[in-house]
Amino acid sequence: MSYKTILVSLNEVGRLPELVAAAMSLARDTGAHVSGLYVIPAVQVYPSVGFEAAPQVFEGNRTFFKDNAVRVKQAFEEAMRRESLSHDFHQIDARTPVIAEEVVAVGRSADLIVVSATNPEEITGVERDFVEQVVMAAGRPVIVLPYRGNAAVSLNEIVVGWDGGREAARAAFDALPLMKKSSKVRIVRIDPQKDPGLRGSVAGADLAETLSRHGIRAEAQGYPTDGLDEGQALMRCAEDAGAGLIVMGAYGHSRLAEFIFGGATRFVLTRMTRPVLMSH
Repeated sequence: MSYKTILVSLNEVGRLPELVAAAMSLARDTGAHVSGLYVIPAVQVYPSVGFEAAPQVFEGNRTFFKDNAVRVKQAFEEAMRRESLSHDFHQIDARTPVIAEEVVAVGRSADLIVVSATNPEEITGVERDFVEQVVMAAGRPVIVLPYRGNAAVSLNEIVVGWDGGREAARAAFDALPLMKKSSKVRIVRIDPQKDPGLRGSVAGADLAETLSRHGIRAEAQGYPTDGLDEGQALMRCAEDAGAGLIVMGAYGHSRLAEFIFGGATRFVLTRMTRPVLMSH
């Protein structure tokens, strides 16, 4: 198994350099083709609020992304050509104001999707739950870059969050192409002492054995929360190890128009300090 097509969503314009750099790094490591995707959303139409009031039309997001289209395309293509990477660029004039819908539709044909988290303190034109929509609906592994600070994807060491669940298994095996390139893989079970079924065994040892058959050197360990949220403990473990990537399952479900996530998933999505590969 290897990645052949990486899709990078470029609508977080303020994080354009980080998105392009991450896509280039992953392409160099895996030999994959990179597809840049930029969505021009449709105008937002709000329903009337009174008997005679006309619907309100907001064109701000569409105008913003149209104004930045040439710059985004140029930055992406120049970077890819400079590194002699196989690439293409797609600009989509969307039928709806929701950018995530187009990213999900195109992303289902890719091996891996790269996006940036959205800064909750800024209005970027990208919907606030963009990452949640893509992770939950695409059916593909998604690497999420932090919305600020260092977003470099390094494969020197990878930390895999493991609890034996379906989502964790999906994420671990979706990340195989990256783990094969990594110098070290650390399988981490948070608070294994709380699970009576794990007494007398090393949590994650069975996964480490399976990965070894893929030529991956992995070690399994437990990691105590010390009162922290599980997601916070996983991030602290990655920081202590100097890991360049966290791999974890995205636990959640949809309710009406809202995505409800488990505590660890929600914490990591909102406070990540390094890139995270998520699968659902």
